[in-house]
Amino acid sequence: MVRLVHGAGTAEEVVEDLPLHAIDHSRHLGLLSSLYVPPISQSASFESLQEIIARLRAPGGCPWDREQTHLSLRPFLLEETYEALEALDREDMTDLREELGDLLLQIVLHAQIATEEGDFNIHDVLDVVGAKLIRRHPHVFADIEVEGVSGVVHNWEVIKAEERLENGSETKMGLLDGVPQVLPALSQAQAVIERVGRVAFDLLVEKGTPEVVQKILQQFEEDQGTAKEVVLGDLLLAVTALAYRHGVDAESALRENIAHFRRRFSGMESQAAAADQSLVDMGREDKLKLWERTVEGNGGLGAG
Repeated sequence: MVRLVHGAGTAEEVVEDLPLHAIDHSRHLGLLSSLYVPPISQSASFESLQEIIARLRAPGGCPWDREQTHLSLRPFLLEETYEALEALDREDMTDLREELGDLLLQIVLHAQIATEEGDFNIHDVLDVVGAKLIRRHPHVFADIEVEGVSGVVHNWEVIKAEERLENGSETKMGLLDGVPQVLPALSQAQAVIERVGRVAFDLLVEKGTPEVVQKILQQFEEDQGTAKEVVLGDLLLAVTALAYRHGVDAESALRENIAHFRRRFSGMESQAAAADQSLVDMGREDKLKLWERTVEGNGGLGAG
């Protein structure tokens, strides 16, 4: 945000706080208008963050930070990623700002460790990703023409295939090698469905119809043997394909639904406690009535 000051010191003085890109839309602009750009804080630069982390890792720095390795930091990288996703699910921009900072901290910390071990530094990281973006967007940075999003995706895959051949990487030669196996199962399934669809292999997408889902569900109900787990996996894959066909992110949809249930269930617990009752001691019918009356999020009561 920046600040426009119009007619400073006069009876017509007006002060506006607005985004920099919107300053030419102010209806108060005139000869007596001045632009004030607030200075950034000392810790608000990327270089400052690097210096802070380097100091924490240096002799005499923080004992905890100094003993960390790439492997020891893995749980924190995962945790911070999920916390950022949770902030996105809530559309909480204040929390998202903080969580992105925590995620950036992990990235710069890994880069600092790599610098100390002589592997690479943060500038190498930035160089690689910048060069990759330019190389994979020739329709923006060169004279290649593509038609719509499908053309962009197709060209992207052609470029990535060329990169795999040039790099000769044995670990990332296939189309699906870029899908981490540590992803949650739903996210991994949807990523796989999307990736194979890039080369018009639609076997998985074709599972995503209500008819196929119903057929597999019936098979699951009828199976009395040990194949239930296999059939259930097929059912979950089909449901994920159904979500993909309708442009729904299965992982986000399930996470949001679970969050909805958690908020409402917490409301039930609060209402029961307010009435000096325990859910453990309540009968099923009483619990269902309380569920219907509980308003999600604040533990209040509603019509249903």
